[in-house]
Amino acid sequence: MRKMMITAVALLASVSVFADKVGFVNSQEAFMKYSKTQTIQENLAKEKERLENQIKQKEVVLQKSQLELQSKGDKLTDKEKQAFQKQVDEFQKFVRDSQTKLSKEEYSRMQEIDKTMSKAIDSVAKSGKYDYILEAGAVRYGGTDVTSAVIKEMEKTK
Repeated sequence: MRKMMITAVALLASVSVFADKVGFVNSQEAFMKYSKTQTIQENLAKEKERLENQIKQKEVVLQKSQLELQSKGDKLTDKEKQAFQKQVDEFQKFVRDSQTKLSKEEYSRMQEIDKTMSKAIDSVAKSGKYDYILEAGAVRYGGTDVTSAVIKEMEKTK
């Protein structure tokens, strides 16, 4: 009986000695509180507004052309119809290209932030000697919240 008790105590002691150190990070919070995120979002909003203004200007020109053609009625030539259709096609291509360009720019900028966050998490894990750092939602109980440390590390990289 005594041997079993000693073995059990030794086993419990060895488990606690080798226990993994677990941290967790709320990546959404880190992402939103990172100052560069706000700057990028502001810049993207300005670019979106600029593109929307260009689209509106081109749309007004296209509407004027359409009104001119409608006013001609039966006197409208096939050449004029083709020219107008070409304008419509160019306008639609401009809208698609603008949206694609903006989406690619946004994706590229968000990737930069994601890389910065990953490096910050790695740095916090190494400096804090964490065995694991998980997403906050994955941890039900225990662990240490390292979100603020990750944000501080991210801010150092500016």
